Amino acid sequence: MKIVNVEPIVLQVPLDAPVVTSFGTMTSRTSVLVRVEADTGEYGIGEMWNNFPSWGLYEKLTTLKYGTAPLLIGEDPTQITKIHDKLLRALTVMGLQWGALGPIYHSVSGLDIALWDLLGKHRGQSVAELLGGPIQQSVEVYASGLGPGPFAELVEQQLAVGVNAFKLKVGKDEQQDLVNLQQIRSLVPPSARIMIDANQAWDRATAIRALQRYRDFDLTWIEEPLRCDDYEGLPIVRAQAGVPIAAGENIYGVRQARMVMEKHGVDVIQPDLSKQGGITTSRSIVEMAASWEVPYAPHFLGGAVCLAASIHFAAALPGNMILEFDANPNPLRERLFTKSMQVVDGRIAVPNEPGLGFALDDEFVQFHQIQLTDISF
Repeated sequence: MKIVNVEPIVLQVPLDAPVVTSFGTMTSRTSVLVRVEADTGEYGIGEMWNNFPSWGLYEKLTTLKYGTAPLLIGEDPTQITKIHDKLLRALTVMGLQWGALGPIYHSVSGLDIALWDLLGKHRGQSVAELLGGPIQQSVEVYASGLGPGPFAELVEQQLAVGVNAFKLKVGKDEQQDLVNLQQIRSLVPPSARIMIDANQAWDRATAIRALQRYRDFDLTWIEEPLRCDDYEGLPIVRAQAGVPIAAGENIYGVRQARMVMEKHGVDVIQPDLSKQGGITTSRSIVEMAASWEVPYAPHFLGGAVCLAASIHFAAALPGNMILEFDANPNPLRERLFTKSMQVVDGRIAVPNEPGLGFALDDEFVQFHQIQLTDISF
């Protein structure tokens, strides 16, 4: 069994309501998928992270075309660990020299997810079963993507499907953040967990000051209060602010994750399967984090493929707290597959079909696919 073809699939859908963070605004949803095909005709689908910047897909696709895809052709797709190690061994130093570890890890992530999907289909097992079998048949989710603009309607929608944990965006305006925290606490039951996400917006002093003001809200965590590379600052803020810290979506590879752990900078690690090197690297990260007794909560703000992979991952590997689920409408999450993933009683069921357990909706893909002839394969 050999890999014979690697093909990108780029989809884009405009948004009626832009998604705002401390560092940028999304006016459309773009999904960069990758299809890995074997000589048996079997194939798997993966997803590469591509929220910011809007032009980032060109860098990722060029990396896929010239960097990672050529290394896959001819390999046995059932040897996922071997392929994963080959890719990172060949390209990590290049990424450091280039100053672009991100595109390399994003590309490896898409390929890795596709290989797990392909292996599951080949063996007739779900990805969760390949990872050791689902520990739980459904995964609890929390609603993210709330604020800094109006969010009451989104909260009400999530409460209606049983969600009892919510994450609010902060970091643009401290006074507005306080008002938003007061509002969301008034909207949800006393039992509801509330998290906040600063998206790397603060320096150390600002983070400590803001979080000390927010202690009364009994926050489950503050996500990325500092720049993701401020490994020294995270334990300082953690000690002085009195609020648990979550981070990890912008930490690349086991080496960087270990640096954070050794500094005791986080209470929760947040691998993103479409960013960190796919299922394979993310598994190594959460297993390493377990030795520090640090639980994980997968980061997710992409399309249906990464969500499906994250569900299998969270259900199969010990230490999961909860899975992120963007409360904002996203057709690339809701309509990409022939059947959708529904939140019921605050949880998403783990698919039991082979691979990721879903099939692409060909009509939806054809309608929203972007033809990028200047970097065509």
